[in-house]
Amino acid sequence: VGSPCRSPGAGHPAMQRTRPFTTQRIYGMWFILVVLMVIFYIYSVFVFCSWLPHLNPDVEALDLQDQAEMADWTSCWRWAGVCILPIFHFTFSMLLAALYQCIMTDPGLVPPNWGFYMGDETKRRRYCKMCNVWKPDRTHHCSICDRCILNMDHHCPWVNNCVGFYNRKFFMQLLFYVYASLSVVLLTSIPDLYLRGSRVSESYTNLMWEDVLVLFEVMLALLMTVTLTNFIKFHMKLVSDNFTTIENLEREEGVKSKYDIGLRRNWEQVFGTNVWMWWLPMHTPSSRPVGDGSRWRVHYTRVVDEDEELPPDDY
Repeated sequence: VGSPCRSPGAGHPAMQRTRPFTTQRIYGMWFILVVLMVIFYIYSVFVFCSWLPHLNPDVEALDLQDQAEMADWTSCWRWAGVCILPIFHFTFSMLLAALYQCIMTDPGLVPPNWGFYMGDETKRRRYCKMCNVWKPDRTHHCSICDRCILNMDHHCPWVNNCVGFYNRKFFMQLLFYVYASLSVVLLTSIPDLYLRGSRVSESYTNLMWEDVLVLFEVMLALLMTVTLTNFIKFHMKLVSDNFTTIENLEREEGVKSKYDIGLRRNWEQVFGTNVWMWWLPMHTPSSRPVGDGSRWRVHYTRVVDEDEELPPDDY
């Protein structure tokens, strides 16, 4: 278990600890079970019902002419499978890794004794009466987790965790990899749906239980894709503008974030300084969130003092 404070001799804050299991966390695992059931339903139907039957068709019952035609189709499906299935399994494995990290990574604790020594600073400090700690900027108390969260974005029941400073990267990666996996499913299921539809249209007696599973899988994937499209765009906009969901709800229209330090640096605060490692759902020295979640750089032209911002027309 790592400490949220700076490690002795380290050049950057220590990696955040694994989220401990509490009673609330155990009860909330029902949401995760629902998510896993949906994920593995789509995976199982896509791989075992949509693809494997085409890669290994039963041609012994066909006549010679039909066997020759089936051999041509099988060759095309196998080449497609060689290209598509590895891509799908890569995005699916990254999805599972990001989901695990998002669930298990502690979003961020307020460092022990933070805020008790103010030095020469005169800015106001917020105090949480429930946690009995001083709250750094962008820290909020989560009533579900019953604790303060560094750079709290929101509490997500589907990962049974708050999205905060140390796991916001994994939450964004989860959205990307879910969307990528669903896109592969939808785009590559079109030929399979066409073949199944043609067979059933000849006679309804040709309808098999696999056809129902595949149709429901595609409809579920389509529904999730449509739902996630605007959700991903919204969260990408928040990261680009250096807002959290809570800050976005509280801000006035047209007002920019005082923490906005430029597009690239805003993304680096979440994903780390090494762009080539942004795809990896784990923290490394070059792909961890920049900073410590307690102290934040601000845009000097957007802040007059701690509690007053310039009007939008002035910047």
